[in-house]
This record gives sequence, C-alpha cells and structure tokens, in this order.
Amino acid sequence: MSYWIFSSEALPNPEMMGKPRYTPDSEYIRFSGMTLPPLPKKAWMKLPDEFLTIRRADWKDKHGTEVEVPIRKFKAIVDHPERGFAERGVIMLDHEPSTVEKEKLEKLSAELNMKFRAKQIEFYENQRQMAVARQGTYEPTPYIDECYDLLSMKKPYSMDALKAQRDPGAAAASQIAEAIAGALKKDREDTANAAMEALTRPRQEAAVPAARR
Repeated sequence: MSYWIFSSEALPNPEMMGKPRYTPDSEYIRFSGMTLPPLPKKAWMKLPDEFLTIRRADWKDKHGTEVEVPIRKFKAIVDHPERGFAERGVIMLDHEPSTVEKEKLEKLSAELNMKFRAKQIEFYENQRQMAVARQGTYEPTPYIDECYDLLSMKKPYSMDALKAQRDPGAAAASQIAEAIAGALKKDREDTANAAMEALTRPRQEAAVPAARR
C-alpha cells in the first residue's frame, strides 16, 4: 500500500523562510519525533512506506534501538481536525490517485485552502482591532500578507488604508472627486461619439420636385 499527499500551498513555504514573523515549525507534519518531507505546492508526492528512527531508553543508552514508524501513522495527524492540515487543504491518500480523483481532490484542496486563508484574515483583523483599541499594534505575518494578495482583499495596513484612517474626510473627498471626474470623462466621450456619428452618417439627398406644366 502506497501513500500519497497533496497540498495547494508549499508547507513550509520556502519563499518565506528567514522573513520576520514567519515560523515554519508549525507547518511540518510530525509524528513520534519523525517529520514528513516538505510538501511542494500543487504537486502529488509519494511517501515512503515507513521511517526509521532510533529510540533510547535513557541518556546512558548510547546505541539505542532502531524503530520503524509506518507512514499510515501520519494520516491521522493530517486528518485530525485540531491539527489544521486538512482544513488547510492537505490531502493524504492510502493509494495512488487516479486522474479523476486528482482533478476532484485538487479542486477541493484549493477551496479548503481559500476558506482557511479567509479565516486567518478574519482572526488577524479581530486581533488587530483589539490591539488598536489598546493603543497598540498587531503586525501581519508574511502568511497573512500573502492571504490578502491571493484573496484580492484590501489590506488594513496598506498606505491608502492608513491615510484614510488618519484623515477620513480627505479620503472621502478624494473618492467623490474621482467619481465626478469619471462621470465627466464618460459624458465627454459620449458627446464625442455622438458628434463623430453625426459627421460620418451618410447624407440623404433631398428629393427635387417635378416641374410644373
């Protein structure tokens, strides 16, 4: 029996390694001291049948005992609702997925991942509001910043958002001015189009009345 695993996002994310406030330790899948290899983004990965580890009875046990950890033990970790991996869109199977299964499960993984990211943004914004109420700050993590980008949501810590918070009147005035400018531009375009249509419309010659006898 072969086990396969899939994730819509890389876990941990190599592009975020070393960035402030990114803690990859929680993104590894672990069981009994063993860790699965990093998960690639949007790619099925076949897992080994088992892992070998050394366990020691105490600090005096220099040689230890070799112990086999079956890969099926990790499936319980992935599927556990409190671990967050399944909610995040990580899917682990006890067989190689067919083409039809891959298509369905990859779509499901993407949907779960987007819901998870939206939930993370909601948590962040709630924590940020509480921090601001206490005259404090709550900085976003690189993961939260990526969530805003992928969901195309406005970041409350962006320059435009911060300017609006400092001077909401100016922000509202700017929006009104932009709306008026857009309306005037459209009106000018409509007028120009009407004039062009009138100039290019074929002329109809007036009928000449018959001569009187």
